[in-house]
Amino acid sequence: MRQPTRKPAPTKRRKGGGRRARVDRVIRNSLTIAMFAGTALIAADTPYAMIVPEAINESSGLAMSCRFPGVMWTLNDSGDSARIFAITMDGKAVRPRNDAGPYKGIKIIDARNVDWEDIAIDDDGNLVIGAFGNHKIPRRDLALYVIKEPNPRLTRATPVIRKIRFRYPDQTEFTTVLNNFDCEAVFAWRGKYHLLTKHRTNTRTRLYRFDDIDEKRENVLTLLGDFDIGGMVTAADVSADGKRLAVLTYNAVWVFAIRGRTDNFLKGKASRCAIAMGQCEAICFDGNDLIVSSEQRGLYRIKPEWLEPVLRRGAE
Repeated sequence: MRQPTRKPAPTKRRKGGGRRARVDRVIRNSLTIAMFAGTALIAADTPYAMIVPEAINESSGLAMSCRFPGVMWTLNDSGDSARIFAITMDGKAVRPRNDAGPYKGIKIIDARNVDWEDIAIDDDGNLVIGAFGNHKIPRRDLALYVIKEPNPRLTRATPVIRKIRFRYPDQTEFTTVLNNFDCEAVFAWRGKYHLLTKHRTNTRTRLYRFDDIDEKRENVLTLLGDFDIGGMVTAADVSADGKRLAVLTYNAVWVFAIRGRTDNFLKGKASRCAIAMGQCEAICFDGNDLIVSSEQRGLYRIKPEWLEPVLRRGAE
């Protein structure tokens, strides 16, 4: 496995003993730590590699392949066609040998890219695409697309095997007003799909689960819990052993321990690392490390020793 070409150590910021005021809704790229004390580590802001294919102009999800070593899957945000891309750990395209011209990715048949925001691998080795971006329009067509993981060296197009429509149990209004039902994070754990919301009016996130999926109807999610994460959630992933949940915001990487005693993973022992890496909207595990990609095409590696335990003040 390729290692980062540069491994700068994180730098420490001064300790802050007082509680900071709540951040307001414009929080991108800030390093505010809401409701937490202690020393904040800031990961170095230099990417170890860049995403090479020009077609990947807004990487909005990352998933580590479970069939093809050294391959990651990514996708573009809304505005692109229905396609996914395979890249190496150093950002180069993985494509058929006789595929001439600029890399165009793999077309997803019978799908439409309406604000695709994340991609994940489920327990059966399928790729799961989150078509659930919901911040500008009152969407009523939120869905997951499930596809079999294709061989990137042989495939130019692949079909959808499941489309799962859904809605939130606590969303009662569908207006153009800023809402807390945007979503950019999907992951699978023990055969169940989970989502984390991206809030526009506060710094919390809510955790939902898909139960009793019926492809013929709109599925109502199960609300498991919420947590003040101090920023907007933009991606998530579960480690290969199922024991850690990584959550990305614009200003930090979080890792929650999954103990199995509760469905609300956000209650698990937490650690975090502050980041300053541009508009980062994708994360996945690579062993114990974490890989983050930005919409500016950078690839960043987060080492586990850069994460510090979070001491929570008061019950969540």
